Amino acid sequence: MKHLPVNSSAFQNVLCRYDNFIRAKGYKQGKNRMLQSCVQEFLFFLETLDIRSINDVKSQHIMAYQTYIRERPNQRLSGGLSESMIRHHIFSLRLLFDFLLAIGEIDHSPVRNSKFQFGHHKERSICTVEEIKEIYNACTLQKERALIGIAYGCGLRRTEIQNLNITDIHFHRGFLIVREGKNQKSRSIPMPNQSIIDVKKYIYNERMDELDPMKKDHINALFLNSCGRRMNGDKLNLLIQDSIKKTENPKLIEKKLSLHCFRHSIATHLTDNGASLEFIQQLLGHSSIDTAHIYAKRRKQQMKVLSQ
Repeated sequence: MKHLPVNSSAFQNVLCRYDNFIRAKGYKQGKNRMLQSCVQEFLFFLETLDIRSINDVKSQHIMAYQTYIRERPNQRLSGGLSESMIRHHIFSLRLLFDFLLAIGEIDHSPVRNSKFQFGHHKERSICTVEEIKEIYNACTLQKERALIGIAYGCGLRRTEIQNLNITDIHFHRGFLIVREGKNQKSRSIPMPNQSIIDVKKYIYNERMDELDPMKKDHINALFLNSCGRRMNGDKLNLLIQDSIKKTENPKLIEKKLSLHCFRHSIATHLTDNGASLEFIQQLLGHSSIDTAHIYAKRRKQQMKVLSQ
């Protein structure tokens, strides 16, 4: 949590250098700078144990920290931290100590020597093609259909949708450009014909009503809210959930689908239809083809279970 104080000058120096390291590596994190925030909370935790030097950190302190984050309340939602967030905290510590090891600040990483216990990783929900059609047909707003076209039809990440500008869409050539995807990589993505139609309808109708010339910083954003500002990822997720509620299908509503589930769904459906791993890798912007291979591997496992 970025509001927690770090009083030790030595730890403040560590946090500053870690911040520079994360920026230099080009990790894309959004406005909350999650990796730095996790490390700041860890350094705060160390100070509560009266530890003031990074060289004094042992494996038992790392394990104690995992217990702490597993037990502390979630600051935004009810309950505790999710397993994915706990993993994110541990990942941030691995980065920190690997960085300090690389620059000779320490001679070993206490994180690498620790044995972590994680809960079962929950498989992300996906939609069938029929369910995608059901959600699409239930939409009452052009913005909802345009969002499905971008999230499912083009397979964009949530932050990529949030950052998308009108100038990034080339209707006459049938593709859009993600100018700054994960790890600041750009890519061109073909748009399905129906997605082109839906995005055009939104831009020339509903978006015109939302546009506020006084909001110059947001004037190029594709998805605007009713105040003429760029919609953030949370609001985009709420919009897609509203579309799902309109189906009045209890099974769909219970899935608690997010924008990333639509991205996961298109990858699965492309795999089912024989698309090459190279195409899926390029479409989704994966840095390694191994990531695209995961979709194919998981799908084979699912199909095997269904056939039993």
